[in-house]
Amino acid sequence: MSNGILRFELAGRIDSTNSREFGDIVTAERKKHPIGSIIFDCAGLEYISSAGLRVFLTLSNKEDDPIRVVNVSQEVYDIFDITGFDQIFEVSRAMRDVSDKETRKIGYTGGITVYYLGEDTLMKVYPEGTSLESIEDERKYSQAALLSGIPTLIDFDVVTYQGRYGMLYELVKANTVSALLENSPWKLETYAEKMGTLLKLIHSATPKNVVLPKASDIYAGWARKMTPWLHGSEISVLLGLISVIPETNTILYGNFHARNVFIQHGEPILINMAGICCGNPIYDLGTTYMVYMSESEPLVKRMSGFEPLQARKLWNVMMGAYFDTRDKNVIHEYEKIIRAAALLRSALYPASYNASHGTPLAKEDAEFFVAQARRDLFPAAEHIESLLRIARFDRGL
Repeated sequence: MSNGILRFELAGRIDSTNSREFGDIVTAERKKHPIGSIIFDCAGLEYISSAGLRVFLTLSNKEDDPIRVVNVSQEVYDIFDITGFDQIFEVSRAMRDVSDKETRKIGYTGGITVYYLGEDTLMKVYPEGTSLESIEDERKYSQAALLSGIPTLIDFDVVTYQGRYGMLYELVKANTVSALLENSPWKLETYAEKMGTLLKLIHSATPKNVVLPKASDIYAGWARKMTPWLHGSEISVLLGLISVIPETNTILYGNFHARNVFIQHGEPILINMAGICCGNPIYDLGTTYMVYMSESEPLVKRMSGFEPLQARKLWNVMMGAYFDTRDKNVIHEYEKIIRAAALLRSALYPASYNASHGTPLAKEDAEFFVAQARRDLFPAAEHIESLLRIARFDRGL
C-alpha cells in the first residue's frame, strides 16, 4: 500500500490451477487495506484464463473505484480486448522503452527534452517524477486545444526513456522556429509574424468540453511557494496583484516561445502542451515578454536561445502581428501593461522553475529575479496593480 493505492505485481500465468489462491490473496490484502484504489501491475503476467478474469470481475463488483490494470503485454491485452473486459477495467499496455541508439536530441525547454526518433517521429521526454496522471491530463487538454481550432501535434503513444516518461508524435518535415532561425537568421521577421499570428489564434479560442486549470490558480500556487526567497508581506503583494487581473475563459499556452513552436509545411504548430490553461491573455504575454525582453542579457540568451538584439526584434515583430499594427507607439502602450505582467511573472520564476523542472533554479538566477522584484515591482505595486486591472482583451488589450 502506497499513496492510497493497493498495488499487486502479477507474474507468470493465472488460470484454473491458481485463480482461487490469487483471489484469496487479493481479498486478504484488501481487508488489511480497505481504503484506496487497486492497481494490478501485469509487467510479468504471461497469460490469464477465463478463471482468472472471473476473479478480476468478482473483485471489481466489490469496489467503488475502477480497478486499473497496467503494463499489460500485447498478448494479455488481446485477451482483455476479445472478452470485453477492457470495457470494465482501465487497461493500459506495457510501454515501449526507447534506447539511446534511436534518439537524436533537438533541444531542451521548460524541463522538457525533445528528440527525433528516426525521420518522422518526435519524442518529448518529461522531467523525472512526472506522473502518468499529469501526462494524461496534458493529452486531454491538447485534444481540447485541437478541437478549439489551435494547431497542435497529435500524440500517438506514451513510452519510457532513461527512467522517465515520453510522448511520441508523428512529425513530417518540421522543425522548431528556434532551430530554423539558427540556420536562417534572415527569416526572423517571417517566423516572428507567424508566431504572433499563432498566439493571437490561441487567444481567440475558448476550451470546449473540458475544464482547464485557471492561470490565476497556478500563479497563486507559485506565489505561496516563494517562501524560500520572499517575505510573507511580499507574497501577500503578489497574491493581491494576481487577484486583480480580470478573469476570462481564454485558452492560454503557458510558455510561448520559439523553442515550442514548430513549422510544418510552412505553418506554425504547437508541441509541449503541459502548460495549457485558461485565463487572461496577459499571463501569456507577460511570460513571453520575460523571456525575450529581460533586463539581464545572459538570461535572455539562456531563456530564449537568441542574442538579446535578435530576441527584441523577434518580440517587436511578433507583437506587431499579434496586435495587427506596425505603429510602435501603439505597441508601446500595450507593453506598459505587458511589462507589469512580466514583472509579476518574473517575481514568481524561482517557484515556477522548480515546479516545471523538478530542480531548483540556479542561485544567481533566483537572486536576480528576487532583486528585480524588490527594485521594480514591490515599490511600484500600486501602479502595477492599476495596469493589471485594465488588462482586458477584445482582439487586443
